[in-house]
Amino acid sequence: MRNENVLKIVLTSGIILFVIGCLIAAITGEFNIVSIIFLILGFLLLFYVSFEKKDFLKQIILNRSTRYGINAFIYSLLFIGIIAFVQAIFSIHTFQLDLTKNKKHSLSDQTKKVLQGLKNNIDIYYFYSVQSRNIQIEDTLRQYEKVNPKIKFQAVDADRNPALAKKLNINKYGTVALNRKDNDAVERVDELTEQAVTNALIRIIKDKKKKVYFTKGHGEPSIDAPQNEKTGLSIVKKEITNENYEVADIELFNSASVPDDCSLLLIAGPQIDLFDIEVKHIKKYLSKGGNLIVLYPPFIKLPKLESLLKEIGIEPDDDVIVDKFSRMLGGDFLMPIISQYEIHDITKSFNIASFFPLCRSFELKKEISGITTQVIAKTNPGSWGETDLNGVKKGQAGFNDKVDKTSPLNVMVISYIDNSIFKIDPDSATSTSKAKVIAFGSSEFINNSYLSVSGNRDLFLNTISFLAEQGELISIRAKDRSFEPLFMSKIQGRMLFILPTILLPLLVLAIGIMIFIKRKISY
Repeated sequence: MRNENVLKIVLTSGIILFVIGCLIAAITGEFNIVSIIFLILGFLLLFYVSFEKKDFLKQIILNRSTRYGINAFIYSLLFIGIIAFVQAIFSIHTFQLDLTKNKKHSLSDQTKKVLQGLKNNIDIYYFYSVQSRNIQIEDTLRQYEKVNPKIKFQAVDADRNPALAKKLNINKYGTVALNRKDNDAVERVDELTEQAVTNALIRIIKDKKKKVYFTKGHGEPSIDAPQNEKTGLSIVKKEITNENYEVADIELFNSASVPDDCSLLLIAGPQIDLFDIEVKHIKKYLSKGGNLIVLYPPFIKLPKLESLLKEIGIEPDDDVIVDKFSRMLGGDFLMPIISQYEIHDITKSFNIASFFPLCRSFELKKEISGITTQVIAKTNPGSWGETDLNGVKKGQAGFNDKVDKTSPLNVMVISYIDNSIFKIDPDSATSTSKAKVIAFGSSEFINNSYLSVSGNRDLFLNTISFLAEQGELISIRAKDRSFEPLFMSKIQGRMLFILPTILLPLLVLAIGIMIFIKRKISY
């Protein structure tokens, strides 16, 4: 009897040592020396009982108490299976309860309203790289999918899916693309926030596209020129169209006004001046909160256009920018490199140099009531504004500190017009609208020859988006993301997994084994 008790203790010790060895290996993630020692000791004890005392082991297995223990083990496995099944059901049909004070893990009411009214099927793709992946935006977009089943979200490794990235015109990591299935319209977002994605959703579900007009009749390059025509604007027209806008040209002097459907008016590289009726149309358009882009190149003098710009605080300089550093990079000395960008929505996170062939500079007036002006881009040190235009035409350029303008020079500027304070059109009624005018000192940087150079394309399309979209987009207040994080070591993280999924079931099993041993000893 005494020998049997000793054998039971040896058997129990072997099982315990073997289980401890397995637990240590699971917690540390490897079979280290400690876990191996426990496993070997447990195995030796079990081996001794199994092969040296076969009759004793057979007696235990055939015992009625052992059968009860096996039944208890089977019921334990059945219980664990039921728990796993319930977990699987809840994984498919999820329910989220946000207990944070400011609901920072929930979609805003504005976003939910847009999603609930959605009638079109929209595929949303997040293109990431394995080195940089934003899990937070993925979680946010999965919530979009839960609110409305017409939204289908997919996170895409851009390197493994180049065909899809090319189809959606994705040229950088960290971009969200929205694809409307019925008309194949695409909106791209590189600001990974709920506000930016919802605004893109608003744009893409609109059946009526926003319209961009280019003026013509003043010697401007044509938006319908062949793509192999170097000075044409057909490529930029295609790029704007790809951004889900409608593009057209217009002779303002033959029109009663700027069309009501005009979201943005462009005057791109005129060679002759505006007519008086056109100036009147433009002022009336701005008084209603319109948006205007003026690309005013050097070597021409357009008094009426300059007068319009001066009224809103933008004064064109009669110069051409010379940048000898550009020539060192293989360019022309009349093609300045632009890499200094001020803080603005257009140039936020924009760190690519642009090239502005044949560019003039601007001065800004700050003292006009109701007008706010700001520089967006300027030249690098080493450039200057050459005022001897005739000398430049002859191929002669040299800095003269008495008459030439020193760098940095303003080449892209914006004027905000508050129509409730500043009345640009005396015949129009006072309104609370706000207009925006952006002036570039170069018109050639967007033509078929230079649009694809460095950052030219992105800078201009950012400008289009900023001016054409601001009015109707929602504004979602940023949520406070402050929190008190729980920092855990690698071992603590594994323990958090092992305790509920392994140890608790093993505890039930251990209780059964203890009851079994106790009963055996009592017999």
